[in-house]
Amino acid sequence: MEQLTFIVMNGVFSLCSFAPQDPIPVWTMSSSFYTISKTNDELSIICESQYVPASVKQDGNWSLLKIAAVLDLSLTGITAKFSTALADAGVNLCVIATYETDYILVKQQKLQTAIAALQNAGFIVQQ
Repeated sequence: MEQLTFIVMNGVFSLCSFAPQDPIPVWTMSSSFYTISKTNDELSIICESQYVPASVKQDGNWSLLKIAAVLDLSLTGITAKFSTALADAGVNLCVIATYETDYILVKQQKLQTAIAALQNAGFIVQQ
């Protein structure tokens, strides 16, 4: 596989937690990026922090990076390579997989450390 490029997306993001029976809030749809996961245990939403009411249980101040490639679903080891590089640099992350590519969330205060770690691991990072 060719060298992967990460693009730092605009915005500040929050991970929001709701009860599994709660409806999806309409404000979610205002975000330029959002993802919704529902299980028997919870409803989780990731979206731009600016749209999340203060009353919502959330963990904010995340930066979003996108892998700028369509990733074949049969590929192996990509997540391991970038997550290992970030873990070795002391950067925690949340991975979001979509049908075509992956996104990662890193805390804003660790973004520059994450960029350096990804570059040192052979990835390209565009800001």
